[in-house]
Amino acid sequence: MRAETRFIRGDLWLVDFGVDPEDPEQAFRRPALLVSDDRLHHPHLRMAIVVPGTSTIRSLPLHVEVPPEEGNGLLVATAFQVEQVRAVSAARFVDHLGRLDLVSQRAIDEILRNALSL
Repeated sequence: MRAETRFIRGDLWLVDFGVDPEDPEQAFRRPALLVSDDRLHHPHLRMAIVVPGTSTIRSLPLHVEVPPEEGNGLLVATAFQVEQVRAVSAARFVDHLGRLDLVSQRAIDEILRNALSL
C-alpha cells in the first residue's frame, strides 16, 4: 500500500481477504465498506475496520444489499455482511472503488449498533 493512501469512513475498497478462510469467514478479493472512525486511519496503525460484501444475495437481516451505481464502483449487486465485520491490515486494500450512499451507510451503522449491543 502506498503511503499517500487515505482511508475515509464510508468508502468502498476492493480488499484481499486471503485464500485460507475458516468457514464461514469471507476470503478472496471482494468489495468492503470502511466502517472504522477516521481517527483510526493513522498511517502508523496501518489498519482499518471493514464490512465485507458478497455477490451472493441471501436477503438476511444482517445484510444490506447495494445495487451498482455511479459513484460506488460496484459491478454487481452486493450484500454487505455486517456479521463479518473485522479489522484488516492496510496492506490488504487493493483498489479504491468509490463511496457508499448515506442511506446504505446508515442501515449498516444501525445493524452494527444492534449486533454489537452499542
